[in-house]
Amino acid sequence: MKVVKQKNEHGLNIFIQEEQKYLAFSFGGNGDLYWSIHISNSDTDKYNFIITKENYSIYSLFLQLFNDIENINIFGEIEIPFYIENDEEKREYIKQRNEEIENDKKKYQLFNYSNYNKLFDKTNEIITWYSDETAHDVANILKIKKEKEIFKIEFYTQTYVEGYDEDFYSLYCIPIRFRNSGSSYHPFNIIFMKMYNNMKEIDDAKEIGHQIHIEEYLYNKNKIKKLIK
Repeated sequence: MKVVKQKNEHGLNIFIQEEQKYLAFSFGGNGDLYWSIHISNSDTDKYNFIITKENYSIYSLFLQLFNDIENINIFGEIEIPFYIENDEEKREYIKQRNEEIENDKKKYQLFNYSNYNKLFDKTNEIITWYSDETAHDVANILKIKKEKEIFKIEFYTQTYVEGYDEDFYSLYCIPIRFRNSGSSYHPFNIIFMKMYNNMKEIDDAKEIGHQIHIEEYLYNKNKIKKLIK
């Protein structure tokens, strides 16, 4: 698996490549985020992509995405303002912010729980995102399935229904749109955008073979021990 980055006029395109297919993550000129799967032939069994723990730098980002959605962690870690000078003030600030975050979660669950339920299936551990390109009845569909030490990324298309705008797709490419304004799943689009920004830090194809994350090293070391036993 390789990570390749290409600059364009709107920002950075990021590609995860594997054999005859690749996942693309891009920021459009309209200010929205796009995921798409590209394959080299029209074999419909290949509209999926497997992220394993062996590719830890990528796997960890999907794990963070999954956990953030499950726990409604929209805005990430607490940042300490520059004007807080001592540990006592820091502890008090963190306590207050945690209370605010918990209240925000309760408010979100109370008023926007339908969005959460449409997006996240806690029982089966599946994230389902209908593309923001058009109406749900005809939109392309992305599913992120958490299985034992892997994430399975699946793309689907739907049959066109007369009266709706069509969602773009071909035999070789299925795109998914994440609107940064007016998304059907607001505010969870923020989590996907945060993941895209974090992906920019992954080493590209020229360097990925020379570096290894410590957790990836420990995982592989433990796996080898089990095989020897």
